[in-house]
Amino acid sequence: MKERTYQNTLAVLFALTWGFVILDRQAITFLFPILMKEFHLNNAQTGDIIMVTGLGFVISSLFITPLADRSGLKKAWLVPVIVLAGVFSGSTAFAASLAAMLVVRFLTGLADGPVYPLMTSVLTVQGDPKRFASYIGVIQFAVGLIASILGPSLTIQLAVRLNWHYAFVFTSLPTVLVGIIIWFVLKETGLPRTGPEKRIPGGNAMRWKDVPGIFRYRNCALSYIANVLVMVGFWGVVSFGTAYWVNEGGLTIEATGYMTSISGVAGLAWALVIPIMADRLGRRPSALILTLYISLSMLLIYLDRGLPARISFIMVIGCCGFVSVLYVAIICQESVPPAIAATTTAIGMAIGELFGTTIAPRILGSMGDAYGLRTIFLVGSLSTIIAFFISFGIKETVRTKPARSKA
Repeated sequence: MKERTYQNTLAVLFALTWGFVILDRQAITFLFPILMKEFHLNNAQTGDIIMVTGLGFVISSLFITPLADRSGLKKAWLVPVIVLAGVFSGSTAFAASLAAMLVVRFLTGLADGPVYPLMTSVLTVQGDPKRFASYIGVIQFAVGLIASILGPSLTIQLAVRLNWHYAFVFTSLPTVLVGIIIWFVLKETGLPRTGPEKRIPGGNAMRWKDVPGIFRYRNCALSYIANVLVMVGFWGVVSFGTAYWVNEGGLTIEATGYMTSISGVAGLAWALVIPIMADRLGRRPSALILTLYISLSMLLIYLDRGLPARISFIMVIGCCGFVSVLYVAIICQESVPPAIAATTTAIGMAIGELFGTTIAPRILGSMGDAYGLRTIFLVGSLSTIIAFFISFGIKETVRTKPARSKA
């Protein structure tokens, strides 16, 4: 297989993988109305299901991914976690109680955590460095198409026409299948170490003492902070956006659902536009432009309820999601040696997951009760403008202009 063909094949397979993995993770949220009746669940219990999934994701991101970097054998770790992600998600179909549901969803999150950092770290080594942002864009495009646009309707139709058990089984099968295909296509990225301090020539193994050093890379430390600040606004919008427009924004739930669907399409556009911007303008300028845009958009939603605010709401969700990827996947991985690239992104994702899905929504919900839900957009605007100023400290990781030849 020619090098360019191999690189493109990997990018497509990884894009499909992450799209299916995210669908597996989100499928249960589409079916909560059915499951709440089936298992007699209340809102707090459904929240527990989401929480344990996120907990598994954080744990595996922080502990399993470093083991993969430590071994230097990315393929040997990546394929099993992809297959297990599908198996555990499909096993939700056989959960007969809330306790069983919590266990299988924790295991689903545990398998999901290392998938993205391992895939992107493989692309940094085996892909074309000049096209790395484009690879990430393809992955994000697949997530929008599979998990946000096609996935919800497909999952619900399977549950309605067959039953919810089949919905989990059939949505998990593509994940298992693509994992098997990757096993036959992917080349191993490195060789394990032969001794306590020796590496086989050409190996790509991390040392445990390398992990604390990740925080000494200025780009990583700043990107982690900026990502959390962007995620505060992002998860505020995702968690409470529908409730805001229905309860305070004067829209019906049908109209709000229509806006959310359009935002999924807008997310696909961002997945195409932002990689081009990042490659042509550079990572740092792109982060500055996009965080300023997000901050102004959220401020507009806070100040207005008319058409401009609704357009801003539609456009800002997909932008936030990709800016997070820009920080923790692109900038961080390009700032560190390949041996610790996966762990670097895993740490960033885990921190963002912890603050984004656990801490921020709880605080924002309390603020919404006290001051109105539109306050979440003001908080998001302020947190993102802080990320904007932090981004000035990031060092550029790509050369956007060709070096001049010496006469």
